[in-house]
Amino acid sequence: MDLHGKLQAAWGHIISTYKPGTIELTGVILTQVIGFIIPATLYILIDTIFPKFSRRHKIQDARRQPTRQQVLHCVKVTLFNHVWVVALPGLLIWFTGLDHATMNLDPTVPPWTDFIIDFVFGLLAREVSFYYIHRALHHPSIYVYIHKMHHKYVTPVAFAAEYAHPVEHILANVLPITLPLYLKGAHSLSIMGFVVFELWEAAADHSGYDFLKLPPAELHDLHHEKFRVNYGTIGLMDWIHGTDVVGWDRPKKVKKVKIAE
Repeated sequence: MDLHGKLQAAWGHIISTYKPGTIELTGVILTQVIGFIIPATLYILIDTIFPKFSRRHKIQDARRQPTRQQVLHCVKVTLFNHVWVVALPGLLIWFTGLDHATMNLDPTVPPWTDFIIDFVFGLLAREVSFYYIHRALHHPSIYVYIHKMHHKYVTPVAFAAEYAHPVEHILANVLPITLPLYLKGAHSLSIMGFVVFELWEAAADHSGYDFLKLPPAELHDLHHEKFRVNYGTIGLMDWIHGTDVVGWDRPKKVKKVKIAE
C-alpha cells in the first residue's frame, strides 16, 4: 500500500471511530503542539544544550539576546495565546455538539495534487493578507496600542512569534493562515498540514538562527532589529512594494544640477 493509501486507511478509521467535533478539536490541538510548541522549545534548548553552535549561528550579537527571565515571560504569554486559541473552537464545539464540525471532514482523502494546490494557495494568500495587516499594525495610530507588544523582542526567540496582543494574534497570526483555506473549502487534512508548516515557519523566522536558509530567518530578524523593513513572510510582497531594503521610507536625495550662466 502506498503512502496515500495508508493515509486513506488511517483517516477512514478516524472518521468511523470518532465524532466530528472530537476530530476537529484534536486536530487544532495537535497542529499547535506539533507545528509550534515542540519546534519553538527545541530552538530554545539549543542555547543550553549546544552553546558553541548557538553562538556560531545567532544572527544578532550575543549582547543583544534577551535574558532568561525575558524568555520565560515570552513563553508564558505565548502559551496563554495558544490556550485561548484552542478554547475558542472548543467552546463552539461545546455549544454545537460533538456531532458537528466547521471544517471539511470528507471521508475521502484528496489526491496529492489537491494538497499541493491548497499549499500554494494558502502560502500566497497568507503572504498577501499578512503583509497588509502587518503594515496596518505599524501605523502610528495603531502601533502603540497593539503591535508594540510584539516588538518588545528586538532580538527575537522562537516563542516570540506568538508573543502578541490578542487582537494581533487573531488578525495577523491566526486568520491569514486558516481563513483562506477554510473559505476555499479545503479538506481538513490540507488545512492542518498547512497550519503545521506555517507555525513551524513562524518559530523558525523568530528563532534568531541562520543555520536554516528556508525559511530565511534573517529577513524577519532584520524586521525586529530595524523595525521598518520586511513586513511579509516569504519576501514576495516586500519585493513588490520595495519594502525589502532598510531605508526604503527615507526621503530620496535629489541631485542638484548647476545651470550654466
